[in-house]
Amino acid sequence: MIERRPRAAGSREATPVDAKELEAMARRAWRERGIVILWPDRIKDAWDRQHVLNIANTFYGKR
Repeated sequence: MIERRPRAAGSREATPVDAKELEAMARRAWRERGIVILWPDRIKDAWDRQHVLNIANTFYGKR
């Protein structure tokens, strides 16, 4: 879930997106740029989910 925070007046910070918009952005990232965005809780197979988490931890550090 994306946390929505109030913006300060005059802020240039982007407005947070909802789940549907985030899904569309992920789809567009894959199709246009070859970037894969995965939600670990959607990966049903425990081995595959852990493998993805291990790769993410290696590239980006622990959550």
